[in-house]
Amino acid sequence: MAQITKKMITESVFRLAEKKPLNKITVRDITDDCGITRNTFYYYFHDIYDVFTTYVESRMTEIYEKADRDTGLFDFMELAASYKKVWLNCYKTIGHETLSKYAGEKIRALIIKTFETEGYYDKISEFDLSIICTFYEEALFGLMMRWLQDKLSDDPRQMKRSLDRIRVLFEGQLELLAKNSQNK
Repeated sequence: MAQITKKMITESVFRLAEKKPLNKITVRDITDDCGITRNTFYYYFHDIYDVFTTYVESRMTEIYEKADRDTGLFDFMELAASYKKVWLNCYKTIGHETLSKYAGEKIRALIIKTFETEGYYDKISEFDLSIICTFYEEALFGLMMRWLQDKLSDDPRQMKRSLDRIRVLFEGQLELLAKNSQNK
């Protein structure tokens, strides 16, 4: 029952966040939408941002668990693509710098997880790892921001096609970067 209630609250927040920024969503909006009490909401979550963060963290855990090669990075981008309006409203609420930092942390963790999974982590210098992570953080977050701000690309199929193509173009790049890192 607890998982069903948490899921219902999460779905409500995401549904509402497609229509307005997170800072404009009230707990009353959520309780009315779900048919629950305020106490029930606060039993599961501290605030609306906690709902968003908890959901993203649970999805990131799923992505981490299956992260192999370069797939985790693009699974994260697909997560963003699945909820374009939500991410855009989140961006409007917390701003570029905070969202960039948050997304960057997730991208960095995925790169490190991929290197660990593939057995390259111990072979890459901290300096090279920092360069690689920064490059991917900036590139993928930049791509995400362009996509979010492009009013013409509201068709999720367009982003999916782009992500599928990016997967093909960048397949094996992290492995290549790890090998190149060993060349001093």
